[in-house]
Amino acid sequence: MKKSYFTVLSLIFGLILISCNKQEKVAENAEIQDTMQSVEKVEILTPEDAIAELKAGNRRFLSEKMINTNYSENIEETKSGQKPHSIILSCMDSRVPPEIIFDQGIGNIFAVRNAGNIEDENILGSLEYAVDHAGSKLIVVMGHSHCGAVTGAVHDVKMGNLTQLLAQIKPAIKSDLNNPDVINETVKNSVIMTIEDILSKSAIISELVHEKKIAIVGAYYDIETGEVQFME
Repeated sequence: MKKSYFTVLSLIFGLILISCNKQEKVAENAEIQDTMQSVEKVEILTPEDAIAELKAGNRRFLSEKMINTNYSENIEETKSGQKPHSIILSCMDSRVPPEIIFDQGIGNIFAVRNAGNIEDENILGSLEYAVDHAGSKLIVVMGHSHCGAVTGAVHDVKMGNLTQLLAQIKPAIKSDLNNPDVINETVKNSVIMTIEDILSKSAIISELVHEKKIAIVGAYYDIETGEVQFME
């Protein structure tokens, strides 16, 4: 009798646990669905819209609730054209993939990458195409923690064609080389310096920024946490 009683209790508790788990799963799916619907309705019309979407995308990435990972659907939607809302100029570091850390998938952003996220004439031309022809609303220059290119510049590394690239980063070194935070400080200084260079060297971009048709901002990616901090 007692055995039967405990068996019934076990079954009841088991059913309760299953019900709770199902309710939690339904709530979680509903939350994800709400997020998906809210993002799908977003139309990027202004630079502020673009910044808001990138921030939301990084939050989705951090919470593992990404919505732009259906790549076959992305391909179908973009096969006849593209209209990326932002351009991300970032380092070539394999740990800093813009499409992933901002949860943008295929077709939502231009990703321009080189060691140290610095600009040259080729990159300036690419940025001008994006904002003046393709209609992008935002340029983001993004550095990251533990940057190898910046570390090389700080330590005066010499290596083939890389030497001239690192020389372009060196003006961003503002603090004592013995400062334990010299690398991260230089990364952020370099981002600011690159933005200033873009504005001074591109009349097209400078005019569009002045007219508030586009914006250009800096960002810093922490490879240890996955979080992007905007330097607005």
